[in-house]
Amino acid sequence: NENNVIIRGSTFIGRSLFRKDVDYFITSTGLEECIRDILKKMDIIVTTNDKVPFENKVIKIANEMNIPSLMIQHGALGEVESFKPSITTKVAVWGESTKEWMVSLGEKEDKLVITGSSRYDEYITKKPEKKEKILKKFNIPSSKKIILYTPHQFNIHLTVESTQLTLEENKDNLYKLFNVAKELNLFLIVKLHPSNEISIDEIYKLIPNIEYKDYVIVKHGQEDLFNLIGTCDIFTTFTSTTALEAMLLKKPIVTMNFYNKIDAMYYSKYGCAIQSTDEKTLKEAIKDILNKKEVRDKLEIESNKFIENYCYKIDGLSSKRVAELITSMKI
Repeated sequence: NENNVIIRGSTFIGRSLFRKDVDYFITSTGLEECIRDILKKMDIIVTTNDKVPFENKVIKIANEMNIPSLMIQHGALGEVESFKPSITTKVAVWGESTKEWMVSLGEKEDKLVITGSSRYDEYITKKPEKKEKILKKFNIPSSKKIILYTPHQFNIHLTVESTQLTLEENKDNLYKLFNVAKELNLFLIVKLHPSNEISIDEIYKLIPNIEYKDYVIVKHGQEDLFNLIGTCDIFTTFTSTTALEAMLLKKPIVTMNFYNKIDAMYYSKYGCAIQSTDEKTLKEAIKDILNKKEVRDKLEIESNKFIENYCYKIDGLSSKRVAELITSMKI
């Protein structure tokens, strides 16, 4: 942009850091000579990933040229198998728990700066759509309790098997959840992940045929997740940062870990979610939340603690803290 900052890897973070109408961009080939020519004009490099080939190459060249670089956390970190210490000058992390986790795996503590998460800045003033509007849009009966499920990506190829679900496991998750929703007379909303390796038609084929019609599959872009969370009574997922948004909206959470996978977010460990390990415990968790106020109250208390530890402050100023860090690092 006009401040000689390269932002690559996340348009969302770039726009939230500076202004909503930032459209400055530079294109580059992967040739080292081309990258070096561009970097000669830059004061700092900002990225959200220093592991994928292009970003990794840019950061390594910037290091050789003594140009500072900053990596900004843009999602959950918890996959031990794929973790490698950063090669950037500094790393802006969401909160204390991420910092502790990275240091335990060999990251240099003095590189880490806690800023909070820019993606949640707008939550200070953002309000979900009125529930009635969402019910009408998706033909949901107002008499029904609603459970919202954000599934893992429907992928054929897994990069880290210990923290990801196979297609068969995703299918089995749907089968168990649909059974429970039918038995408890709930309306089920399934909000698909933005990126899946199979088509929407193929995903529909995974829906169990159990004579249950009180559900809707919401594709990416069809409705803001924030509005769906605001509408639901219970939120469920395998493990996803979407649960953080549910916590911000004071929604009780049930995690579904039916295959003894590693929960990268450790929600149940901190008591901010109830973990189910099979269909029976899923049903029990949902019933407890619906019928016991003390269970809902305890989840809300622990959720508030988790957010503070994981996201530092939800005060609308995380982008400002990151921008100030960038300015302080410029050569």
